[in-house]
Amino acid sequence: MAYVELSFINIHILRVTSMKSQYIRVTLLAGLLSSFVVSDAFAGGHEGCEYKRQHLARQIDYARVHNNTHRVAGLQEALSRVDEYCIDSWLPKRKENKVAEKQRKVAKRQQELEQARASGKPRKIADKQKNLDEAWDELAKARLELNR
Repeated sequence: MAYVELSFINIHILRVTSMKSQYIRVTLLAGLLSSFVVSDAFAGGHEGCEYKRQHLARQIDYARVHNNTHRVAGLQEALSRVDEYCIDSWLPKRKENKVAEKQRKVAKRQQELEQARASGKPRKIADKQKNLDEAWDELAKARLELNR
């Protein structure tokens, strides 16, 4: 019995120490990833060719730090394609298209709400009203992006 208890304790100690190192790794990784997210959040607009270049450059640096040569090669290829094909003049048209898409979605949701009201089912009406409200929010965000 003493041997069994001792081996259980050793296994438990091994688990605890491996869990500590795993916790440290996860904590460091989470901190590193959150620093990327925070730096992206304060970077300004998240669109355009220059943003794409900066984002890819950060990923290349990260891949180099971790000796991930295949990822570096793929990211450098992506960066060269951004340099070759990315045109900022397309951005306003994309934003206009997004606003038009959101307007169509609002119209569709309004029609669905009218159908739900015709059915007279309160639960269905509430669901469709919620969907319409979400569509209006998305449209408002798209309009803000267009004016930015």
